[in-house]
Amino acid sequence: MTLHKEGTIIIAVSTISLFALNFASFSFLHDFPIITWPLLILSIALWGIILWFFRLPVRKNVASDNELVSPCDGKVVVIEEVEENEYFKDRRLQISVFMSPVNVHVNWVPCSGDVSYVKYHPGKY
Repeated sequence: MTLHKEGTIIIAVSTISLFALNFASFSFLHDFPIITWPLLILSIALWGIILWFFRLPVRKNVASDNELVSPCDGKVVVIEEVEENEYFKDRRLQISVFMSPVNVHVNWVPCSGDVSYVKYHPGKY
């Protein structure tokens, strides 16, 4: 398992910040182990959660040619027929997946094929 490249800055900043926080707490609050040790444990837990969020596991597609796999981890929350007016211009099946913070936030290719249409839809992120 590797880490996603988009998390490099966040992982580096959090590592340096948490190290500095714990170094300061052990330097200036060394007489108060009731503060320093829980702070260290919480810092290690937070750092672990950050690494867990940016993990990038290796996935193997085990589907056959006429099967689809989920493009992401998470829970299927909606399967409904919707009107698609941009490319197909007819009714299509939409499957919505909710990814919680503990899921791997990476999308994989659900089937083999060629991409014949791409359009950017601007948004907040």
